[in-house]
Amino acid sequence: MDLTITSQKKEEYLLIESKGSLKTKDDLLRHSQMIYEEIIKHDFHKILINEPETHFPLELFPYFNLVKEYIDNFPPEIRYLKIAVVVSGEYKQVAESWETLCVSRGLQYFVFTSFKEASNWLLG
Repeated sequence: MDLTITSQKKEEYLLIESKGSLKTKDDLLRHSQMIYEEIIKHDFHKILINEPETHFPLELFPYFNLVKEYIDNFPPEIRYLKIAVVVSGEYKQVAESWETLCVSRGLQYFVFTSFKEASNWLLG
């Protein structure tokens, strides 16, 4: 896994930027853990994750396990987070499947291919 994550406090939300390449379900889980560590470090409830330069696996199966990991192993407070994720258009289909899995389990995690649309939703 080759990944860089940075964060920046904005007035109303935490901006997290991710760049790199994720290839396996373990990479996806580590990526999620790194993002969660940034969230708890800064204690925001609205988060915009900008990662159009991050490459993801295109197979759907790892995302089922990933969302299960959120529910089973992350603190229950993750249910109170409102997260907008910006991805490259080539990952839109797999990201929408991830979004559906998250929403069906009570998480407010939504995917966009536009930073403007993501920030409008997050702050709206």
